[in-house]
Amino acid sequence: MKIAVIVVACLMATVACAPTQRALTDDFDDFVELLPLDDLLTLALRYLVNDKEVQQVMLYLQGDEFAAVWDQFFALPAVRDLLNYLEEAGVPAYDSLNAVADFFGLAPLKPTVRSSFHLVRSGGLNGLLEEAVALLPLDELEALFEKKLQTSAEFKALFEKMQNFDHKQLRDLFEKSPEVQGMMRKLRDLGVDVDHIVQVVKDFFGWN
Repeated sequence: MKIAVIVVACLMATVACAPTQRALTDDFDDFVELLPLDDLLTLALRYLVNDKEVQQVMLYLQGDEFAAVWDQFFALPAVRDLLNYLEEAGVPAYDSLNAVADFFGLAPLKPTVRSSFHLVRSGGLNGLLEEAVALLPLDELEALFEKKLQTSAEFKALFEKMQNFDHKQLRDLFEKSPEVQGMMRKLRDLGVDVDHIVQVVKDFFGWN
């Protein structure tokens, strides 16, 4: 449960960067306020500068295989439908994802204006993930998530939208795309328990 809440919180952090009317973005802002963003940025920069494994991951994210995974994932009709839903709710989903695409040199999702320490350990990608999780207020995030389901109609509607997401499209992409399979192998080689993460997300949204 808590891993899935982390995933949701991180997604919210990427789409809460632009001011909009009082709506779903205000729910996202409440989650973002719980995140130690400065500490997470410092942690990420430390690993990026000092950890060779994380540097290799960054190079991979700028390579052709991940670019193909990116294009295939965002070409799925169900994913596009979700992004359009977020845009209609006032969430700048495309702008936020295009900023990620711009950073890694990936294809933008649609045309847009582009602008030209706690625990101390070294452990590659897993070390980065573990330290990042250690910085997060997991209980508070989970409590806020449950509260929002009870008090925010917009947030509840988004969660229900995610529950009804056509996850079979993702499964087909996962099973049939050589690039996705290659990415999964690389993550497993780095010690990331991909299968567990996928199962947690599936259980969280009821994608069975």
